This record gives sequence, structure tokens and C-alpha cells, in this order.
Amino acid sequence: AAGYLQGKLTGGKFELLAGARVEHTNQGYHLDHVVQGLQNEGNQEYTDLLPSVNLKYKLNGKTNLRASYYEAINRPSFFEIVPYRVVNEDFTEAGNPALKHTVAHNADIRYELFPKPSEQLMVGAFYKKIMNPIEFGMVLQGQGSFYMPTNFGNATNYGLELDYTKYIYNFGIKVNYTYTNSSITTSKLFYYNNPDAGATDHVLVKNVDQVRRLAGQAAHVANLTLLYKSAGKGVDAQLSLAYTGDRLYAVSRYVDNDIWESGFVQLDASAEKQLGRRFVVFAKAANLLNTPVKDYVKRINPANSKAPDYGIFKNGTMTRSDVYGQTIMIGLRFK
Repeated sequence: AAGYLQGKLTGGKFELLAGARVEHTNQGYHLDHVVQGLQNEGNQEYTDLLPSVNLKYKLNGKTNLRASYYEAINRPSFFEIVPYRVVNEDFTEAGNPALKHTVAHNADIRYELFPKPSEQLMVGAFYKKIMNPIEFGMVLQGQGSFYMPTNFGNATNYGLELDYTKYIYNFGIKVNYTYTNSSITTSKLFYYNNPDAGATDHVLVKNVDQVRRLAGQAAHVANLTLLYKSAGKGVDAQLSLAYTGDRLYAVSRYVDNDIWESGFVQLDASAEKQLGRRFVVFAKAANLLNTPVKDYVKRINPANSKAPDYGIFKNGTMTRSDVYGQTIMIGLRFK
């Protein structure tokens, strides 16, 4: 259930849009067949008041300055809160009935320039305070360790973004880039040698706090797209190159043992041609470079050096390498 109240105020070169949204969430589950060790029933119910304010200042007819603040939520999906179990090759995946929803406080400023109707330049900066972000990682439950969604703590995100679109006759270029510095502090297990040489326990363990990046958050994301549009010829085509930097794939229970996904480049292309009034022939191709996606740990354990198929990647230990091949689709559309 949701409702909102919104107001808009304009005066001279200023425009103010402000309001508040109320959202009530109620979701739960019941297992018809009880499984030993799992929670048979679960329910989550919460209400959020989400204010927002957006201020725009018109420098001239083509240029704006914007500043905004708003609160937002991210609900756990229904599947994430159900205590399922999936046995994979490397780990057992599980749901988390105790998973909390995320609340984010967002603030940003932006400069906008629109030289022509189809062209734009936008430069902005943002800051986010994120309460209980949902991340996937290895979590100890009972006697086992499971890969599951969980809340490890609170996080901050801040960064810069750039978006630029320019056309010269029928040819265009679109560039966007985002830099994000994310930070979260979580408790992890640290094993160390017992300083007491006469003790029976030679290795001790303790909890330590470690600052790391948010799971799934790449510091650098960039896209370059070459465009061609001709209304007269009925042609629309583009070639897109996307880069995603290294990002944390799975949070480990242990210090300096998180699994990272290496950065990768993806090249896609698409084109369509109008044939008469009712027919359009089109083609789409994805992942043309077939760039491998590699997972790795940013540490090397000398004890593994003689293990079969042991691989070193980026001065760390490679745990997995996947290739997905190219996808090509050709079709005819009739209106």
C-alpha cells in the first residue's frame, strides 16, 4: 500500500518540487512441508515515510542547475526471505527470513546543458547513506556456512557521473561514466598464531572490523555508444561498448578473503531498417568480444601452488572463469 502528497512551486528561474511518500509492506510465507532446522513461517511488515525535495534553477533556456534529496527503500524479494536451499558446485545457497529492508538517504547536485533537442551534457555528484544494504555472502548458520543475502551493516556511497550526447548530422556519440566510492565496515574472523609457544592451541581466532567496498558495486562504470539515425532512410543503428570495473562478488566470513569479479568489456550492436509502412527488419548482437568473467581472491596461498589447475590472476588466486558466447538475433517486425 502506498500514497503520496506532492507540491510544486515556481518563481522566476526557480522551480521547487517537494513531497512525501508513505509505503507499507507486508510479506511472508508458510511452509506446507516443514523442514527440520528451517523456520516454518515468516512475516515482514513495516511502514516507511519517504520525503523528497528537488530544486531546479534555470540559468538560461538551455542550462539548468539541480539539487535534490530523497529517501528510498529496497525491499527483499519474496524469494530472498524464504528459507530455501540450493546445493551448487562450490557452496550451498540459502534464503534468509531475517533479512531486513534497505533504507537509503540520497543527495545529489547536477549541471545540465541541452544545446539541441537531441543533445545533452550532464555532470553531477552524489552521496548516499545506506542503512542495511542487502549483500550476498558466506554466512554461518547452525553447523553450516551458506551463500545467502544478508545485512552486514550500514554503508556510504559517493561519487561523480558524466553523461554526454552529441549529434553531427545523422551520426551521434553517447558517453557516460560513473565513479563510485562505496564503503562498509563489517566484522570478520581473523586467524593468527598463538604467541604462547607452550599452549595447546597453536592457532587462535578473533573478530576484527574490516572496511571494504559494497558487494556488486564497481568503482568505475563507463559506456561508449556510436549512433546512426536517418528518419528519411528508416535506419536506426548503434554500436555500444560497456566497461564494468572490478566488483566484490561474494563477502567472506574471513579477513581479506572476499571473492571479487574482474572488470570486463562488453561490445553490443543493433540495427533496424524500415521497409514500407508496416515492416521493420532488425538485427541485434550481444557480447561480440566474448570477454571472460573471472572471479578471484586478492591473496595468494603458497600452499596451493602445487594444486592441480591452480591459477594466479591479478596477483591473487583465480577461483572461476566463465565465458558466455555471443548472442545474435535477426527478425522481421510487422505493425
